[in-house]
Amino acid sequence: MTTVIPTRSVSLQPLDSLSGKRQEPRFGQYVLGQTLGEGEFGKVKLGWLAKRRDDSQAVQVAVKLIRRDFVGTSRSKLNKVEREIHVLKAVSHPNIVKCYEVVETDKYIGIVLEYASAGGELFEYILAHRYLKDASACRLFAQLVSAVLYLHARGIVHRDLKLENLLLDRNRNIVVTDFGFANTKGQIRGDLMKTSCGSPCYAAPELVVSEGQYCGRKVDVWSCGVILYAMLAGYLPFDDDPANPEGDNINLLYKYIVSTPLTFPEYVS
Repeated sequence: MTTVIPTRSVSLQPLDSLSGKRQEPRFGQYVLGQTLGEGEFGKVKLGWLAKRRDDSQAVQVAVKLIRRDFVGTSRSKLNKVEREIHVLKAVSHPNIVKCYEVVETDKYIGIVLEYASAGGELFEYILAHRYLKDASACRLFAQLVSAVLYLHARGIVHRDLKLENLLLDRNRNIVVTDFGFANTKGQIRGDLMKTSCGSPCYAAPELVVSEGQYCGRKVDVWSCGVILYAMLAGYLPFDDDPANPEGDNINLLYKYIVSTPLTFPEYVS
């Protein structure tokens, strides 16, 4: 697949020192700060669209730095990166992370995103409160469903919806991130997919029992249900198998998902 997203080619270099102060790493026009997260292809760094991070007018961004040496000449890896960029550039929704631009260097492909994690991850927010009250869970879930319906209406499936990929902005609104596994109907036959992906705890039963094709939209819907359960209960469903207390045996986890009736704690109304 050929990339259809315009990119800029720049050099990755230190920011010129100002008034004798310590030099700061720079990616294109962005000053880079702390690492916000790490993924399969590289790191996500906090960045500032300004000459210096202490500039009062600095605009914060998140820069996803994908290492070219990891992608290499692998067509499948390159397709995955191009697909993520294509999806991010094609969407515009208040509860989906915004992509500002793509910047390329000799060593990196940089996806510049809005900094949407001022309120942290939804996962951390639930842990801090043990579980969410109905009103809070309902508001956040409605935002998640709105974003997912928006994607599905445009033929896009996320395929990795989980608590860690849902951020909260400074007003504690949901922001869906990490489209590394996203796909579109244009890349599949009809609405069926063959490649399963995502996190095991959020896996839909059809992914567990079938090695054939599956409906990507339905898998997203199942993941949304798992997320709603976690918001209300404070833990993931199917996370209480006495034979697999740590959940690290994937085969046992899948068997438990398929064979165990869903139960709720007594405090869930």
